[in-house]
Amino acid sequence: MNPTFAVKLNNRDAAIRATTPVPARAPNMRRPALPAGNPVRPMVQRQRFKLGPLDLDFRAFPRQRAVSLTSTDATVHVLLPITGTVVVVREDDTLTLGAGSALLLAAGSRAAAVCAAGSSALFLHIPRAAIQALASSRFGAARRLAAIDHRFDWSVEQMGVALPRASIAGDIGHSALDDRLLEKGALEGLVETLQADPAAELLFPVARSVQRAVEHIRADPKQSWTIHELAQIAGVTSGTLRRNFRTCLGVTVTQLIQQIRLEWVRTRLESPNESRSIGDIALAAGFGTPGMMSRAYQRHFGETPSQNRARAFRAMRE
Repeated sequence: MNPTFAVKLNNRDAAIRATTPVPARAPNMRRPALPAGNPVRPMVQRQRFKLGPLDLDFRAFPRQRAVSLTSTDATVHVLLPITGTVVVVREDDTLTLGAGSALLLAAGSRAAAVCAAGSSALFLHIPRAAIQALASSRFGAARRLAAIDHRFDWSVEQMGVALPRASIAGDIGHSALDDRLLEKGALEGLVETLQADPAAELLFPVARSVQRAVEHIRADPKQSWTIHELAQIAGVTSGTLRRNFRTCLGVTVTQLIQQIRLEWVRTRLESPNESRSIGDIALAAGFGTPGMMSRAYQRHFGETPSQNRARAFRAMRE
């Protein structure tokens, strides 16, 4: 390249750079860092989760809103206000609920829960059979949940849970143990509270067909009962008795017969007047073989018949 021309180009570039304005750099608008211990948490307006047979639905209401609830033969609802008030409108009356009061909806009719602005509540959706099976166990007899609505004293605090539950990434969340405790606190707490209620006998009447069958099985556990024979005794069809056993006791007829036989065996093993061998007791209880009884016994009670008898013998000597 011609040296004179190169010098002219360099001079021209220098002149352009000198006369071209340099754009100002925008100031750094970085957001200030948030304190690590105080993350911003969005307000949780709804949180729904399942625990075993339970469906828990926490809801917060910035504005007034009505929630429609209808119980069925399969599912009932429990409404627990947490903050504010909830007005429940039913076909024949209106109830106002606040924290510490709850409403069982099991009548099968429709209800509208009008939740005030700023209120929050927990809606429990529970299989009727789960409540009946636990109630039968606690009462020691076959019970069913009556088709009625009932107001009673119960709160989320008594269930031992804080709502909404932690769900933000990085939070100390809830463990599997928390879930089990909440499931137990909700279902067992509900049944325990209703059982202690003055209206307990009205809420949980005896399931008469099931109870009649249970009493006959207990009177003669070694008998080879058939569902047809038990249904005739109970005064219902075989299909109805099967369904009532599952929904009131949570077991089948066959499972209950085995359970009653195992309880009979345990009573014999722990009796100081029982001299028969474990094998003879098993056959007397209606089990086909001693080995079959021993396996079922260990699954049910967590120890073998021999361990149970030895433990009972030691306790009698002490």
